[in-house]
Amino acid sequence: MTRKKDVFVIGHKNPDTDSICSAIAYANLKNKISDGNYVPKRAGEVSNETQYVLDFFGVESPAFINHVGTQVKDVTIKITPSLSKEMSLKNAWITMRDMQEATMPIVNEGKLEGIISVKDIATANMDIYETRILAMSKTKYSNILDTIDGTMVVGDPEEVVPQEGKILIGAANPDLLETYVEPGDILITGNRFESQLCAVEMNAGCIVVCMGAPVSKTIQKLAKENNCSIISTPHDTYMTARLISQSTPLGYFMRKENLITFSEDDFISDIRGTMAKIRHRDFPVLDREGNYIGMLSRRSLLEMDNKKIIMVDHNEKSQAVDGIDEAEILEIIDHHRLGTLETSMPVYFR
Repeated sequence: MTRKKDVFVIGHKNPDTDSICSAIAYANLKNKISDGNYVPKRAGEVSNETQYVLDFFGVESPAFINHVGTQVKDVTIKITPSLSKEMSLKNAWITMRDMQEATMPIVNEGKLEGIISVKDIATANMDIYETRILAMSKTKYSNILDTIDGTMVVGDPEEVVPQEGKILIGAANPDLLETYVEPGDILITGNRFESQLCAVEMNAGCIVVCMGAPVSKTIQKLAKENNCSIISTPHDTYMTARLISQSTPLGYFMRKENLITFSEDDFISDIRGTMAKIRHRDFPVLDREGNYIGMLSRRSLLEMDNKKIIMVDHNEKSQAVDGIDEAEILEIIDHHRLGTLETSMPVYFR
């Protein structure tokens, strides 16, 4: 069952005894006669006289509230699942496509490490021409296996691509191939014994054999002796070459510097300008301990639910709790002259 939103019953900023007692009594009355959740609050310090009265009757003092403006926690926060920085670009793209999310957080043990967007993934695919991208990003072979639907014939899936390795297509004859295969390289080839042998002899880091072609026991034995991994994939050379760079982990491309994040206690009036200036669709929200909660979208501001207030013992804006202009005033219960307060909606006034 969804918990009903709190309605705060509040007196003026310099509360005397009748202001505090009115908030307590009226909140209690409303809880008994209506279907709601009414909570007494105070907008200032309790005087010695008031504290004496409360102690005498065994009543707890209302909690202090200094601002009733709409906060991030008052609007809809999307519970967007997080991704791991070890996840491949391909899997991240599939996840974001299926969930219809344009921006997703990368979280480790509750702490936000970065964010990734569809734009970031598109940039990684279209603007990166570095053949050593897998080495630079410290990609594990397990990511490559997952991305190209491969099988590890020789090697450990949890090992990382050699730091000096670049991606090559073994289309040339062995005489030419040996002139540009360097230690640590990843060679994509087919059912060519000579090309595979050349790669092993030139100390390649990994051989990717396409079309599910069998790898001879001789090549496997030599590869183990030379610390050369072998992966078999059912895809052809073109598809393998196209996919393999998508095995790069998110940690390499995620945005982790100068992230725009908000606290659940931030006031909308304070962050509205930032959200308008920074044209992101979603912004990460953190709790007081800095743990990731969810994402705040620009659209959420159109659907935000202002704090609901009942004012007692006054009806003047100058005496009201800060942020009263942003709150929705439901009722005013007072025994003074009419003040200067204006409301945007009809209000019950006694």
